Amino acid sequence: MPTFLRAIVDACALPGRIVGWLILPLIAFVCLGVAAARIGVNHLLDWGTELPVLGPALTVNSLLDLQWYIFALLVLFGGVYAFRDRQHVSVDFVSGSFPPRLRLVIEILGDLFLLLPFAAIVTWYGSKFALSAYTSGEGSTYGGLLDRWVIKACIPLAFGLLGLAAVARAIGSLRALWRGSALDAQGRPK
Repeated sequence: MPTFLRAIVDACALPGRIVGWLILPLIAFVCLGVAAARIGVNHLLDWGTELPVLGPALTVNSLLDLQWYIFALLVLFGGVYAFRDRQHVSVDFVSGSFPPRLRLVIEILGDLFLLLPFAAIVTWYGSKFALSAYTSGEGSTYGGLLDRWVIKACIPLAFGLLGLAAVARAIGSLRALWRGSALDAQGRPK
C-alpha cells in the first residue's frame, strides 16, 4: 500500500491506539465503584461547581457511567484499530482456499459494498443521534454523568474513521491489483 494511503489508515486508527490506555482507569473505576458500594458510600468527591460531563460531584453512579463510556470508546475506536491490523472479524474461512488475487478482490468488494455503506449509515444517523442529545441537554437521570452527547458523538466519529480507512485500504488494494504488485500469502498488498 502506498505510504500516503497507509498514513491515512494509521491516522484513522490512532484514536484506537490512544483509547487502549483507558483500560487502566477502567480497572480503577471498577475497583473503586465496588469498594464504595461495599462500604455504603455513594458520594465520593464534591467540587461545588458543575464541571462539563462530570457535573457537581463524583458519585458511584458517575463511576458506573464512566465505565460504560470507556467501554464504548474501547469498542468504537478499537474496532478501527483492529480493522487497520486486519484483526477484525472476517470471512477467511470461506476464502482461505482461494488464490491470493481473488481474496484481494473479495476484500475490496467487502470494503466498498458492505463496510463503507454500513459506516456511512451509522455516521449519518449517529450524527443526528448525537445532535439530538446535545440540543436536549441529555444526561444521566440517576445522578451519573451529564452531557451524554459527548459519548454519543463518538459513534459517528468512529464510524466515519472506519469508513475513511476502508476507502483508503480499498484504493491501495485496487492499486496493487491493477499494477499486479506483490501480494503476501493472504492476498494482501505488501
